Amino acid sequence: MDLDQLRCVLAIIQEKTYLDAAERLHRSQSSVSKSVRKLEEELGVEIFERTTRRVRLTPAGEDVMYYAAKILEDADGLYQSAEYHRTANQRDLRVGSIYFGMNNRLVPLLAEFMKQYPAMNVTMEESTTTPLLQRLEQRELDVVFVSSMYLQNGEHKNFSGDPRYISCSFSIDPYFVFVNRSHPLAGKKLLTYADLEGQRLITTDKTMDVYHTAIRSTLEAYGVHVSIATYCTNVRSVLHMVSQNVGIAILSKLVIEESDELVTIPLENPLIRDTQMVIRKQRTVPPHIHAFYQFIQTKGIAPPKNK
Repeated sequence: MDLDQLRCVLAIIQEKTYLDAAERLHRSQSSVSKSVRKLEEELGVEIFERTTRRVRLTPAGEDVMYYAAKILEDADGLYQSAEYHRTANQRDLRVGSIYFGMNNRLVPLLAEFMKQYPAMNVTMEESTTTPLLQRLEQRELDVVFVSSMYLQNGEHKNFSGDPRYISCSFSIDPYFVFVNRSHPLAGKKLLTYADLEGQRLITTDKTMDVYHTAIRSTLEAYGVHVSIATYCTNVRSVLHMVSQNVGIAILSKLVIEESDELVTIPLENPLIRDTQMVIRKQRTVPPHIHAFYQFIQTKGIAPPKNK
């Protein structure tokens, strides 16, 4: 038995399905199922009654849930106590962030924070949301800036609803359609999703799973079919391909570079990138992490206007 197996059990109970539990844990559904099966084999009992739609606890599973919650609460308390004492005089702050593009709002704030706390060593690295959250949970990063995506007129679901974290919105950016000036859509002032039917989409590589999931589910919801013209390793390459009129892109304005070849068109009911500052929820947040969190939070960055 290990803590990972117990976390899988509690996530399934809270999320009601294996798929939703896997998404919350940033794992594959098969690995969550494997962890639960292994625990059931070790204990010699079935924890869940499996149906085609939902899972339900067996009587034995009720007891497993009770003790799993207690064990995980005690384990988290132990880790947090040890971390607090280990970092009481910490001078190293490890920050992880998604890519913000040319209009990076975080770097100037990091510089300002470092001037206010000159004895603190701040390091920053860029990645994508899922690996950043994994490294936060593994205590390899102290603070991460990661994104949720949702439709402007839809449910605004972000990390504030996750009991593992403390979070606040850092920037809220609507997504636009980028096209070449000679593209047939270039003359439009506002696009509907129906306007994208049959278009060739230029997109980033599949490691940006939050972005790809949001784009795919939105297009499916609107019944729109596009083809992928190409995957690019970075946003700069995406914009270059759009400037060459290979296809269109759906991106935040934060990534735009000045170009006479690009036209930016707003979408009706656009996708919103809600980037949040996230730290682990602890009984006592270490002082250096608390100082940084409070510093960023009080800056109150206003979201850009969708125009």
